[in-house]
Amino acid sequence: MVLLSFNVLAPEIPLDKIDLVSEEEKLKIISNGTENIINILEKHYVFCTFFVEVSVVEKLPDLLKLITKKGHELGILNKHSAEAEIVKAKHFAEEITGKSVIGIRQFPKFKFKSEVVKKMKFSYHSSMYFSNIFWLNKDFEKKTVYEENELVIVPDSWSLYSKIPYNDFTFQMIPLFFYKNMVNNSMKADDEYIVIYLNSWQFVELNHSKFGLPFYRKYNLGKQMEKKLSRFLLFLEESEWAINRMKDFFF
Repeated sequence: MVLLSFNVLAPEIPLDKIDLVSEEEKLKIISNGTENIINILEKHYVFCTFFVEVSVVEKLPDLLKLITKKGHELGILNKHSAEAEIVKAKHFAEEITGKSVIGIRQFPKFKFKSEVVKKMKFSYHSSMYFSNIFWLNKDFEKKTVYEENELVIVPDSWSLYSKIPYNDFTFQMIPLFFYKNMVNNSMKADDEYIVIYLNSWQFVELNHSKFGLPFYRKYNLGKQMEKKLSRFLLFLEESEWAINRMKDFFF
């Protein structure tokens, strides 16, 4: 089982360029990238989970409704928000879509403990590793899903043989034929599931210098990323590896 999910957020803009990119432009990047992803998923009849960053939840009600209307799961992404802000975003998302929001994903440096997350009425926490070119520093101890304070914890996944994580950075950078081999090896090694996550902004062209992206983060963005995701979904279909929403697999 492949648990494919997307972090709905804007790219990290360096402080010296933050004034060059307006709030309106960042929201447009988020919306366009997410809509591009949804269009690809629809062509392949695939349903996934979208974790929307707290600060943009109330600013993009139409996008929230589009995500759920197309059959996808809606979750919350905590980048660096306070507990009250997360709860408010969760309630807004549930009210505007009429759907329960039971999943949260958090940036590692600003992660609330499981008892606090449970108190916020979430049922599961999907872990993520802050990915960049230094990903080799990660401790690759193999973990599977477990419970902590009645909260389901879903660890991030990595390739059994190459020790490469299935995160947004590696999908963007690694040639698809190698990435396919990673997935095949993991699934044939009797892994019950693998968690793969990407970012919405990766599906938008961001080559302009005002965004301040490092050279390795400009590679394969936009249309190239769309084509790569489409080819990857076709590979999963041909390999008969199922794709599912997080809540359907664990609950």
